[in-house]
Amino acid sequence: MARRGSTSLSTRGGDSSKSKGSQQAKGSARVSSTRIAPLYKRLPHGPHRLERDEVVLHQRTRIHGAMVEAVAAHGYEGTSVKQVIGLAGVSRRSFYEQFANKQACFLATFDVIARRELKQIRKAYLAHGGPLEDRTRAAFERFARMTAEDRNATILVVLEAQRAGQAGVLRLRRVTGACEQMITQSFADSSGAVALPLPIVRGITGGLHRTAATFLREQRKPSSVNLAEEMLRWTMLFQTPAAEHLAERMAPGLSARMREISSAQGHGPINAQARRDERTRALDGVLRLVTREDYPTLSAPQIADEANLSIDSFCEMFASKDDCYLEALDMIGDELLSIAADPELVSSDWPRAVRRVMAELTRYLGEHPLYARTLVQEAFFTGEKALERTVELSHSIATLLTEGAPAASSPAGEAQGGLTTDAVAGAIWHTIRCQVVAGRIQLLGALADHLTYVVLAPYLGAEEAIEIVTEERCPAMEPSQ
Repeated sequence: MARRGSTSLSTRGGDSSKSKGSQQAKGSARVSSTRIAPLYKRLPHGPHRLERDEVVLHQRTRIHGAMVEAVAAHGYEGTSVKQVIGLAGVSRRSFYEQFANKQACFLATFDVIARRELKQIRKAYLAHGGPLEDRTRAAFERFARMTAEDRNATILVVLEAQRAGQAGVLRLRRVTGACEQMITQSFADSSGAVALPLPIVRGITGGLHRTAATFLREQRKPSSVNLAEEMLRWTMLFQTPAAEHLAERMAPGLSARMREISSAQGHGPINAQARRDERTRALDGVLRLVTREDYPTLSAPQIADEANLSIDSFCEMFASKDDCYLEALDMIGDELLSIAADPELVSSDWPRAVRRVMAELTRYLGEHPLYARTLVQEAFFTGEKALERTVELSHSIATLLTEGAPAASSPAGEAQGGLTTDAVAGAIWHTIRCQVVAGRIQLLGALADHLTYVVLAPYLGAEEAIEIVTEERCPAMEPSQ
């Protein structure tokens, strides 16, 4: 996907050559044999006044800037060390003196951008002396300004980090964790505001991340969507004085759900007997392998061996390993969509249908940790088609959950349409990812009501959503025996 923009990282040390270098670099992507023109002026050969540490810092800054531009143009997977050193105007030896490989360079670049921008966002928030909404707006306006001015740097952090392997996922999780802390503190410390339970704050943060990701992925111009206002509106939807005792009101249901999940552990996945056919063994086998091995190195014989199949049987069923993996993603998606396609979601009892379906979705993923991990983690490492499938699945589930929502006349109704469906999808996927990263995916079902609140509040308003999620719990599907 073509991306435009620049970053302040890539304008240090040679502004005059950047524009020309960028155009030549784009041309080199089309003809691999063409030399990549550097974005920066090289340091002069021979004696100069720079100390060794200054030379290294100068080179490192150029490499960071080159990584930003290369990733924006080609994506993380399509970026190579050759491209980075060509754009940076440094030798291969200089690169490997500072970074072990492409991933290490990417992660270091991520850290530089994330530290800088989190500092500026906090500064913007703290500098504003007004009420919660005004201070939160200032923070989001700072992020939106970065997106407009340093779009490529934002792309690296928001979109591409989750494609840089487990280490990239953990880096992104730390950044979203910092955002969660800021939102929690904001609500807790502001006059008239009320602290929200962490799982709800986590859902809000996931919605913010998906809103920004959609904005970047679709290459929307700043004039087409007011990103800061969209993010502010999403965040403020969930704050209400009625939330003061929300955690306590939800606690009995949460404890009961935790006991229910604990008693169900050890019973195995749903329909285990029906899943022993050869095709499903192959699909589950490739999913297991991807959690242990780098996807590009996998082969059809490995998948066949994992599934206890002959290679001939595998080749009769699948044209390639990619065909097998994508079908495995479709298998998971079909299971989740069959749960989410509840006709009651377009009935007059939509809110309670959402609560019931969310309980079933989270229970299913909690009982199938491999599937949950695949959707929110491994699928992001295995190519563009896999990524497109999981993003589309999350959006489809959010659409099914919200298509029966009433047209509200309250301020909450203003959030309907636009990026709200994407934000709901982001809230769900981010919550699942947090549970996977923390090793607590089996307990995902205990967060069903928190996610239900995140789905309902934009359409019903926070007060009515609280009433729904604190009702006596509707019975979900009983755990398999």
